[in-house]
Amino acid sequence: MGIGKIFKNTITSYVTVIVVLILLPVFLITNDISVIQGIIESMNK
Repeated sequence: MGIGKIFKNTITSYVTVIVVLILLPVFLITNDISVIQGIIESMNK
């Protein structure tokens, strides 16, 4: 149980970092906050 929880938290952290690294260039290129909000909303669905 404990190992699985740590593993899940690690995966979540890695995914978050990867998503940020992908979104950052997109944000810098478009400079459009609504694009980022749309992506975040689609992820939360």
